[in-house]
Amino acid sequence: MLAVERRNRIEQIINKEKSVLVTELAKQFEVTSETIRGDLEKLEKQGVLVRTYGGATIAENIEPELAITERDVINYEGKQRIGEYAASLIRDGETIFLDASTSAWHLARYIKGKKGLTVITNAEKIVTELSNCDHIHVVCTGGELTPRNMSFVGRVAERTIRDNYYANKFFFSCKGVTAARGLVDSSEGEAEIKKAMLACSESAVFLCDKNKIGKLGVPRISGLDKIDTFITDERLTDEWEKTLAENDVKVVVAGK
Repeated sequence: MLAVERRNRIEQIINKEKSVLVTELAKQFEVTSETIRGDLEKLEKQGVLVRTYGGATIAENIEPELAITERDVINYEGKQRIGEYAASLIRDGETIFLDASTSAWHLARYIKGKKGLTVITNAEKIVTELSNCDHIHVVCTGGELTPRNMSFVGRVAERTIRDNYYANKFFFSCKGVTAARGLVDSSEGEAEIKKAMLACSESAVFLCDKNKIGKLGVPRISGLDKIDTFITDERLTDEWEKTLAENDVKVVVAGK
């Protein structure tokens, strides 16, 4: 296949899928990752896409990552309902992972009455929220601070999780979820922390307010089959319910 033909095909793929990964394209076209990166660079200059870490997203769908204070006000009531229900799944004495999402912070506000919990998190806001709870043991992963998210990421944080901790449950959110791509995020650092927590947990609970359904992003965290419970604030379409059932995921509509 000629380079121009490959780039035309990549353009067709990204117009359909909205985002692509370098590794997947390299495998599909049987070329090196460097060749694909060159293709994406040329397509970016043509305005077809915007390159991201590990891939690219269609130009018209790129949205800047909001700071945590800006994200917190989006669907505030829905996240509250999700957080309150998620907290009811936690038993006294358990160990849980909480990521740095605003949904996980809402959950943290509802577990202050729990006894004997160990909460492991990379979120500065959650550490502060639970700092006065004498009966909850709070562990911060440490690592490199990201000011916009007020979260800790990087190799130190990842190694701390993978080498030292295992949790009963992992509660998390991300930028978006699609049936084709699964769970996606907007930051490689945050995605790697979530992958580490996911790998070190008995079960995973995805906190999905309505604004995340169908939203695209790169990098990819995991497929739908890696989560056990999907908590949302509005009823899903029949198609979505069927897809999640096929992946053996329990769906809960909080507050309904």
